[in-house]
Amino acid sequence: MKKIPLSILILIIAFSFHSCKNTIVNKMEKKEEVKYLKHFVPDSSQVLEKIAFGSCSNQALDQSYWDVIASKNPDLWIWMGDIIYSDTEDMQEHKKQYDKFKHNRYYQKFIGRVPVIGVWDDHDYGVNDGGAGYPKKEESKEELMDFLDIPANASVRKHEGAYNSYEFGQGHRKVKIYLLDNRYFKDKLEPDTVTVNRYIKNLTGSILGEQQWNWLENEIKNSDASINLFVSGIQIIPDDQPFEKWGDFPNERTRFLKLLERYKPKNPVILSGDRHLAEISEYTYLDFSAQVTEVTSSGLTHSYEGADEKNAYRLGELYDGKNFGMLKITWGGSKVLMKIFIYDIGGKQIIEHGIIGDY
Repeated sequence: MKKIPLSILILIIAFSFHSCKNTIVNKMEKKEEVKYLKHFVPDSSQVLEKIAFGSCSNQALDQSYWDVIASKNPDLWIWMGDIIYSDTEDMQEHKKQYDKFKHNRYYQKFIGRVPVIGVWDDHDYGVNDGGAGYPKKEESKEELMDFLDIPANASVRKHEGAYNSYEFGQGHRKVKIYLLDNRYFKDKLEPDTVTVNRYIKNLTGSILGEQQWNWLENEIKNSDASINLFVSGIQIIPDDQPFEKWGDFPNERTRFLKLLERYKPKNPVILSGDRHLAEISEYTYLDFSAQVTEVTSSGLTHSYEGADEKNAYRLGELYDGKNFGMLKITWGGSKVLMKIFIYDIGGKQIIEHGIIGDY
């Protein structure tokens, strides 16, 4: 056997080491090039039959419940706020927390299958019970838009606030969804140190701000949808509980309900979060000839166990466990049947409520 010259042997070893090093680097680069799934929205002509919704998901806690929600085969998921918990003015940290949640393997699998829309509440806004005074509200809005993969040319990116609307369906099988922003424009509330309430009622302040009110009135006035869903991070109808709510701004709550009375949108339903419990409330108007139902579903990763709150508008009992909601729609010939469900995080049905409406 011929001996290999030392110089050639050194070259062979050097080349092998270089090739091995490149292979390792290439593998590392490939590992860094992970392609994460993005959110998507249904085609506007799609007729919706199952709409799932929820709020209050702490990104540091177990996220396996997304498999349970996906097993219900929803046509759409609606976020009602507190997508993450990130009370900060550090937008790099804020983005980091959004990314941590978005890249979670359970949520990734979910958004690869189910379309998603939504709006924020306080903890994904950046400050507990926050409002117009939050100094990073514009930057925080951009992080929300990026998280939801809102197109760069979308109208919601061009105005102040995160409010938005969507329409799905065709003909009489149409659903309109109003995403209300109860953070960006909200005026300040003063702490209540006398009663059990967290805040003193603000009799002159605003939640939505005039810009958003004008938009909302125009959207309701021009709606021809058979079902109108209003999404609010905090509760609108319940007025007895001592925590943050539209009732802290009585004129704003009345103004919203008066819009429903004036324009009579068909089959209005409110979806709200925030409270770490689930309940269904109903408010009647037009001399008891019309009603609006509010479904509160919160939270996905944590709940207010032992909750025992008054609510003069509540139908049935409240549920104090982790939960999510679903609206199932049956488009009949002359009537539309809406069934509201609250499920525990394991998928067991806890609450059911039916509404029969006209087209």
